[in-house]
Amino acid sequence: MKQLILALFVFISVQPLFAQRADKEGSQDHPLIQRFSQSYIYFYEQTSFDPYTIVTGKSDGSKLISTQEVEGKVTRIFYSMPTEAGSVYEIYTNYLNALKSEGATILFSCKNVSNCGKYFWDYLREMDTKIQMPAYYGEEMAYIAAKFSKDGMAYYVTIIPGYGLSEMGYEVTVVETKEMEQQISLNGIEKAMNENGKVSLYGILFDTGSDVIKESSYTEIDLIAQYLQKNPSKKVYVVGHTDNTGSYQNNISLSERRAKAVKNVLTSKYSISAGRMTSAGVGPVAPEAKNTTEDGRKKNRRVEIVLNEK
Repeated sequence: MKQLILALFVFISVQPLFAQRADKEGSQDHPLIQRFSQSYIYFYEQTSFDPYTIVTGKSDGSKLISTQEVEGKVTRIFYSMPTEAGSVYEIYTNYLNALKSEGATILFSCKNVSNCGKYFWDYLREMDTKIQMPAYYGEEMAYIAAKFSKDGMAYYVTIIPGYGLSEMGYEVTVVETKEMEQQISLNGIEKAMNENGKVSLYGILFDTGSDVIKESSYTEIDLIAQYLQKNPSKKVYVVGHTDNTGSYQNNISLSERRAKAVKNVLTSKYSISAGRMTSAGVGPVAPEAKNTTEDGRKKNRRVEIVLNEK
């Protein structure tokens, strides 16, 4: 079996690619994903910012069980290749193993109806009108969806190999989204407070439905304490935010309890006067991103420190 690597992780010499036809004019491989031997680019499209739906569960015969919406820079590449250069199973297995071995999260993978579910490919084409896998490739098909991170970017990848009517092809789609900044400094907090009157904190974490602060959160709480100690005349609001999962009232209550928990720990552990802080929870009513994607919901779950300048 030919060994496939991801250009993201390893750069080594590989056998030359003997394409039967030239790549489509203006096309190129995505710099993080290496093509399979002897394949050439039949279709290429890149958009600066678009939504994209990833399948994360098989079909139950009436619909796709689960999907995930992401958005960002989208690159679609459809490769064609001679049938003697490989098989659907070979392409599927090589990409799947390469992704797993380098630490990518496999969101979903399946091969043929037995794994993917009845009408999976029909639903996939209905959901994604831009998909290039033609219907006649359906004699044998497979699907991989994965996510990995590099240099502050999150990459969502789908790979769909297929065979039909003595033709072989596979489609690679890469969606690049910016990871949320988790690193914050005292200087960064001071700059945000001076320029915007508030700072958003994404590293103050809780379990789902809980107002118990996770231990990893104290890095950011410590920095807020340092800011308040350095600026003893400042008063602030401690504001809890949630995504829109669950009922409105539950989210309001949860965000209030979480804000109060942060205020209490600043008082009990760091001796910040309770009179300098007012806690409040606004639930899902002031989102920073759309709640239609997991990345958006993650950004909406936050604690903000807002200047009280009365």
